[in-house]
Amino acid sequence: MPDRTPHSADAIPAEWAVLSDMDGTLLDTESTWLLVVEEFVRRHSVADDPALVSALQGFDLDRAAATLRSHLSLEMTTAAVADELDRRSIEAYAGGVSWTPGARSLLAALAAARVPLALVTSSPRHWVQRFAQTVDLSVFDVIVTADDTPRTKPAPDPYLRAAASLGIAAQRCIALEDSLVGATSAVAAGCTTVVVGGGKGVPDTLQVTSLIAVDVRMLRAVARGSMPS
Repeated sequence: MPDRTPHSADAIPAEWAVLSDMDGTLLDTESTWLLVVEEFVRRHSVADDPALVSALQGFDLDRAAATLRSHLSLEMTTAAVADELDRRSIEAYAGGVSWTPGARSLLAALAAARVPLALVTSSPRHWVQRFAQTVDLSVFDVIVTADDTPRTKPAPDPYLRAAASLGIAAQRCIALEDSLVGATSAVAAGCTTVVVGGGKGVPDTLQVTSLIAVDVRMLRAVARGSMPS
């Protein structure tokens, strides 16, 4: 799933771009991931730990595995924990995935407006390839996964990589996120960041309840430093 040339490369250079998280923001997959983590905790601990489970929202596999191993004092290696999470997640996603409300129509509108698009996810590339079997991800000019940068979210590296691949400064990009981990990454990269679903306590971000509330006009206004009336 290589990077692709942005839609606008054959025309006037783009003024702005949209870089979007995948799990929970565009695809309704975050709840499945957290269920996998919850079941892992139940198998390897004497008690449930809802706070630990919810804290892993937005984590990549390796970071989640390291956190679980440390918190639960497991004798398993971090690699073994990651392998189990990976295997059980793939099983959980076997029935396919679906868009979050408003995601598909927003992406179609952005593509029609020739806004460069990048997918920036903490999921491994083989998850993205599997998801692409049931949802069309070809609208994205660039896809950055957990396999593509030395550091993953909350470090700024994934968003910086996506912006550079599009040839647009991160400061001229709008990031769509749904987690504290992801929003922290986007803000650190210099992106104007829109957090979907309640804000998650992230400073220096805009908040919307869902992508149904987001359209091209709104994002264009945000990119220009203002909000539509």
